[in-house]
Amino acid sequence: MKKSNVFAFIELSKFVETLQNDSRHPNLKEKLKSQSSYFNIIDAKYFSDALMEEWIDLQKTATSSGTMRDENGFVIMNAVRHTIENMTEDECFLLAKRIYSIADKVKKEFE
Repeated sequence: MKKSNVFAFIELSKFVETLQNDSRHPNLKEKLKSQSSYFNIIDAKYFSDALMEEWIDLQKTATSSGTMRDENGFVIMNAVRHTIENMTEDECFLLAKRIYSIADKVKKEFE
């Protein structure tokens, strides 16, 4: 079985580190929004076969509200930020737990 790419390991490590320690944003929702690009940067192809579907499911959850558009059809908020904006703090906590979980699983592949 192939393990996840080192890129996924490094980027997830940075993602988790920022979510846990970013003092610029006091609440989790703001931290998730500030780091939302990771859901687009880290592609599922960088994960092992065992973790690929889990990451795809996380991406689906993080983009479930779709993009926000203005009356002219222009995108004013990407799908991840729009979805997180509509989440409760409890939903943000559950999303963060899933991020921590997959990051831990990737880390274990490298031990």
